Amino acid sequence: MSMDLRFPEHPLAEATTAGALADRLVAATTQKMTEFEQSTAPGLELPGLYAGHAVLDDTTADLMYVLGLLIECGVDKVAGCDLQSRIPTLIASLNPAAIEGFYSYRVGETVLRLGGLDALPAELHDTVLDAVQSKEIIARLNDTDAIPPNFAVVATRCLRALARLRGDDEPAELPGLLDRVRSMFTSPTGWLNDGMGAWVHYDIYTPDMYLFAEPLVDELGPEWASGLSKVLVDLDEVALPGGSIVWGRSIGALGMAITIELAAIATGRDLNAPQDRWLARADTTLDDLLEWFPSGVIAAHQNRATMFYRGPARRLQMTLDIYGKLLLSALELRRRPEVVSAPSTDAFLPAERFIRFDDSEQATVWSYRSKALSFALPTVFGFSADYAPSPRGPGLLEQPTSGHPVMLPVITPRARDEAAGTSDAPLMPAGLPISVEHTPGAVTIEHSGWAPAGSSDAVITGARTATYRVEGRSLVVSEQLRFDDPDGLPGPLTLSIAESASQPIDVEMDTSRIQAIDTTGLAEWRSFWGELPRVYQAEIQPAESADYTWKVTPRLRVASTIHGHPYDRSLYDPLADRVVATGAGIPDDKLVRRLRDVDVLHMAWPEWWSGVNPERTAEVLGQLKATNTAIVWTQHNLLPHYFKTDEAAASYQLWAEAADAVIHHSEVGREIALATYDYGDHTNHHVIPHGHWGREYETVANINREFVELGEGWAPCGLRMAVIGSPRVEKDLQLVVDAVAACARDDIQLVIRVDLSVAVPDDPRIIAEFGQLDFNQYLRRMKAFDAVILPFAPSGMLTTGTAFDCIGAGVPAVTSNWDFFDETFAGADIRYGDTVEDLTRCLDNLSPEDLDRSRQALIDLRPTFEWGPIAEQTLAVLEAAALSKA
Repeated sequence: MSMDLRFPEHPLAEATTAGALADRLVAATTQKMTEFEQSTAPGLELPGLYAGHAVLDDTTADLMYVLGLLIECGVDKVAGCDLQSRIPTLIASLNPAAIEGFYSYRVGETVLRLGGLDALPAELHDTVLDAVQSKEIIARLNDTDAIPPNFAVVATRCLRALARLRGDDEPAELPGLLDRVRSMFTSPTGWLNDGMGAWVHYDIYTPDMYLFAEPLVDELGPEWASGLSKVLVDLDEVALPGGSIVWGRSIGALGMAITIELAAIATGRDLNAPQDRWLARADTTLDDLLEWFPSGVIAAHQNRATMFYRGPARRLQMTLDIYGKLLLSALELRRRPEVVSAPSTDAFLPAERFIRFDDSEQATVWSYRSKALSFALPTVFGFSADYAPSPRGPGLLEQPTSGHPVMLPVITPRARDEAAGTSDAPLMPAGLPISVEHTPGAVTIEHSGWAPAGSSDAVITGARTATYRVEGRSLVVSEQLRFDDPDGLPGPLTLSIAESASQPIDVEMDTSRIQAIDTTGLAEWRSFWGELPRVYQAEIQPAESADYTWKVTPRLRVASTIHGHPYDRSLYDPLADRVVATGAGIPDDKLVRRLRDVDVLHMAWPEWWSGVNPERTAEVLGQLKATNTAIVWTQHNLLPHYFKTDEAAASYQLWAEAADAVIHHSEVGREIALATYDYGDHTNHHVIPHGHWGREYETVANINREFVELGEGWAPCGLRMAVIGSPRVEKDLQLVVDAVAACARDDIQLVIRVDLSVAVPDDPRIIAEFGQLDFNQYLRRMKAFDAVILPFAPSGMLTTGTAFDCIGAGVPAVTSNWDFFDETFAGADIRYGDTVEDLTRCLDNLSPEDLDRSRQALIDLRPTFEWGPIAEQTLAVLEAAALSKA
């Protein structure tokens, strides 16, 4: 069977344009500002106190800035508040002496957006000019060790805004500051070291300094565009869903916002960078970032941890800061609205990249991006563990913000010794590495000595060589530690690995016992992105030489199309500690985003999920293919139970071509399926039996025959036969009623569910029913059946779940001549044959001894059909399919 439909390479609906993204940014920010007004700032008037923290002038300045940007974006009102008239009131409330740096230029540029000082009442002019002065920042610029380099850009924008507001000639300091800013962007690699003193901060402030300097681009010359283009090309393969930069300070929500800004500036300024992928990345990131703003206020401080200088006191300011970034992005995108994005599935394509930030060859980042395992491993040097040389991947490999270093051998002093000048701060591999060497799929890093974060002066002498390598879906790290005085370590030597709330992991180590520690709810075990509810810890025995290997493997993420179904529960409950099993949802416009966090789609009945329209099936399979999600199809049916049409067959054919693995429940079913469909050349076929339903029948273990008869209104009888399950064309129900009608026994009773195609004779021994049964009623009834008849035709079927009802419930099975029954029951059934006469003869001769023999033989089969071993076999198939996509 074949057809001409093929999966589209990419779902075109998932692409966007710069103009559409700009409009979406403005609409989303307006909506969030409306929520902000309703929840926090009625009439856009800020509270004086928010959750125990005074609301300061910096927040007022940022609110002004956002309102000014909204006006420039074409929004006049938010929640009924006129923005133009609100800004002068905010200016009047400012204390100019409290406004410095970023907030100074934001006040100045907002007033310029409104038309300058002439657009304001005269009594506000001095307030504005004093606020824009930023005297302290400008004074501190001469002491380069006391202020980060990016403040040179900030000061330049302040001076320029001040001059334009006054209508003055160029301030005397401005040319010198512009030269200083211009010189920042002359790095051969494009990357800027934002560290002060000995610190080497290649971090989020490299791209952010380019963004801050964008209003000055006409004065800066070509170096700005050239340097930023290089950085954008690097970050194209380093960026992760949690941000373009995922190490160092001020990441998390700010990193995600900067991702959107970078896409906008790459497009708006037509930089030499992959603009289409950056646009797709921005569009996808916006979906994620908006979830951080319940009720319009950022949740970066709730169940997450910001950097200390962006703590809860700056919650409202941080909220508005990010809204400003989104609106600036919209304005940039509107420069070139016609630019088309790549499909959203291209936002974070598999990639591996190694970057040396400067000619020292010590400051580097190795990034690896795949379906199952994505991280960045920086070797930089900063003031906290946020700059430690450990892997970082939001939602998988996370570092507690400024907390205990993880994924590194750490020495923790037992006590502070002030007399000796020692502290109790954890000691980690000191400073920048001696060397960093990259080979495909691996990097080797050498450090000398151990020191507290922020120091390169070794407290403990020795060496560490670590090789990080990707093996399939695992990160494997081989460590060689050398200590000059292993007996002199001031405390235990340990390895800690934090588990994120969104992605359980398995941790292995070859030389030490792994201890899992519950850290749920502990503030010190929160990252920029979320809670770290479990920490895996191993203690390493100090020695002159300590060699060991540890491995982290993310738990397999499986989306089931029948999540919650008894089959699904029975299969995944035994795997609960090794698999993250969720529902696949319905194939909608959010499917691509959901599949980003899924390794395997486990398909059961395609008609239940993607339907039987082959064009719709092809579209859904195109989305699956584009997201590189593995497909494992447990093929229960040859065709749907209903809708046995050419379209349904064509849809099944598409699934057969797409599946990475197909699980059949019998060799008989496998052969029939292979003879019916043309599977993909890449498709692997496996035979794994269907499990029995014994666990389901445990719920009715205390119910007896008499209880069921009373509840159903059935008269007691000597032999009650049944056909269970819904009517199917594959079941010869007419044969059964005719055989019972012809039966000579007066003690027989048949309970059967039929449809209108079955002519039921007027026979009081036959109870014919229509419609659906409640599941619990279905289970209870089996307690009152002496045997179940399985009248299936010998072709057109792959399996029947009712066989496993009989095994699980221990109810004898009276079966037709279908070779599936030969393979499954192995003689434990009671075979009647093929015809009405065959079944009539079987029923007439059926004895209690026949029933007892079949009942016991079916019970003896249960170990063959236990869900535990079946789950293990299925897991192996799922793992192999996921690995094929890694």
